[in-house]
Amino acid sequence: MPLYARLYTRRMQPALERAKGKATPVLERFSAKTQYWDPERLAAWQWGELTKLLAWAVVQVPFYRRWFAETHITPEDIGQARDLGPLPIVSKQMLQAAPEDFLAAAPPGGSYPKSTGGTLGQPLHFMVSPLSDQWRLAMSRRGYAWAGCVPGRKQIHLWSGDLVRLSWKAGFKRGLHRFVQRQKFVDYYRMLGPAETDHAMAVIDRFGPECIVAYPSGAEALARRALETGWRPKRRLISLVTGAERLLPHQRELVREALGCQCFETYGSREFMLMASECPAHQGLHVSAENVLLEVNAPFGEVGELLITDLHNYAHPFIRYQGGDLASWLPGACPCGRTLPRLTGVAGRVMDAIRTPDGGRLTGLFFPHLLKDFPAVLRYQVVQPAPERLVLRLVLGRPLTNQEQAAIVAAIRAALPGVEPTLEEVEEIETTPSGKVRITIGLDETEDEV
Repeated sequence: MPLYARLYTRRMQPALERAKGKATPVLERFSAKTQYWDPERLAAWQWGELTKLLAWAVVQVPFYRRWFAETHITPEDIGQARDLGPLPIVSKQMLQAAPEDFLAAAPPGGSYPKSTGGTLGQPLHFMVSPLSDQWRLAMSRRGYAWAGCVPGRKQIHLWSGDLVRLSWKAGFKRGLHRFVQRQKFVDYYRMLGPAETDHAMAVIDRFGPECIVAYPSGAEALARRALETGWRPKRRLISLVTGAERLLPHQRELVREALGCQCFETYGSREFMLMASECPAHQGLHVSAENVLLEVNAPFGEVGELLITDLHNYAHPFIRYQGGDLASWLPGACPCGRTLPRLTGVAGRVMDAIRTPDGGRLTGLFFPHLLKDFPAVLRYQVVQPAPERLVLRLVLGRPLTNQEQAAIVAAIRAALPGVEPTLEEVEEIETTPSGKVRITIGLDETEDEV
């Protein structure tokens, strides 16, 4: 590890966080040990954390106060039985229909609001407690460290850019944070064609990162262009970390061939941040079991719906949350020696790309990122009936103002040159046979009908 990265991760960063009263350095040291704990010891610790969370929810959260009173079950009953089965499954629709029912009456001090982008077409607004935030950060750092991608080591992020202008203060603070962590961000949403991808390649060569963090679709665009032009980063990459979408086998191979490094897949969400990460053995994704308790609603080894319990968010407890993804457990021990449970992978994050008339492509993740900032939008779906046309179907809680409509249209026009968006208010969004919403329906699936 470079000298600056060692100094930053072992001295500067922990000292700064301790000065702010954050527990993140302690949690990082703790999780460095727990990843090798005996599975029974880890399970006992998990269920202890869950029992404490449920005891809080009984007092603080109206939904669980009623449920425990009606069923005469206690948090200790759940913890001692090590069985979440009796607890109700909570859907995003339930949280949106009665948000106050799931919020703590007296959330811990310093709790803050957050929103999802709604990758299934339905944004969600919730609260995060400070301890939960610190756990999420510790889990993220550990997962990225398995790929050698640690703060202080030069990183390029091919990620989402700002769709709403930051204040000068927020922009300065974030810029300083990225500077000391040696991170540089390139707006992947602008990588529509060869010229923009060539620009990203030039930035990589100037900055000289050792790691790249990217959407799998962004990594694929970079790798394909690299193969077309014969480009290789001037500085050898040690890894490329992917998130937000499922990493497909052909994308992994493209990166290895074009960029000369291994891919490390991660799985997370806005609600919980990093929940599972790939280690150097590349055999499944290790679950961040110290922070989340995952269930797969199917027999072991078979694909089923993923249910998520956040063990530390006391501001807005997520217990048996139905996030909409499918997954399966990977049996056996990992060659890396870590004893954390493993998922074979997670389905449900591959999203249709939207095309521009000149052949460029924009990931469907652009739209969750854009629309999360418009609370009036309850659900949505993006349909591209022709190369120069885009229809954004919106289920609204209230009419959009003229300013809001103009902001959405302007953002789409800027991201998709030559494509004219139309906003269409609808009563409901049609679901797939499995009950999910396809938030993007790309040109390949609509052009034959037009």
